[in-house]
Amino acid sequence: MNCYYRTLLADFSRRSFARGLVGGAGGNLSVRLPGTDTVLITPTGVSLEEISPETSVLVDLEGKILESPLGHKGSKETGFHLLAYKIRQEVQAVVHLHPIYATAFSTSGKPLPLSTVASRLIFKEVPCIPCFNPGSKELADAVSAAISGNPDLKAFIMQDHGVLALGPDITTAYYLADLLEHTAQVAFMSEQIKAF
Repeated sequence: MNCYYRTLLADFSRRSFARGLVGGAGGNLSVRLPGTDTVLITPTGVSLEEISPETSVLVDLEGKILESPLGHKGSKETGFHLLAYKIRQEVQAVVHLHPIYATAFSTSGKPLPLSTVASRLIFKEVPCIPCFNPGSKELADAVSAAISGNPDLKAFIMQDHGVLALGPDITTAYYLADLLEHTAQVAFMSEQIKAF
């Protein structure tokens, strides 16, 4: 089971980079191993383009490293990933990426405009989590408050930071993050058209 999910996590990490949803060594993805209190997460300081099955780090829900085949530490955002799993039992995957348009919209501190019927049906709303330093307790607390306060929502933008998508599996979480960026692109273009 562990090998299967390591491979899946590596695949969606590389897809995220190839799709342009993140740059450099930013972003992080995780998946909870079914029926356990353990989570595989991408490591800190490694580009998602370079993630292999052996690169991911297995942690418990308190963040203790259980397995790290290549000796990596988990993402510096491990804290808010684990809080998502503790708060929402149905969440089995968390995707945090830095796509250009959605991140640009996040700088306003306002919810993401949902300019399409599909986005309104799927997301209902995409609130903006306030800005705090990456990896900080303040950011983890802000993410925790957003998830707790919006128990039916699947996605958020993070001010000056990127997007956060929660899913019942890594495939769903990844495509929610991808749809967030597509939604932001449509919102941007529709605002330009309205300006004519």
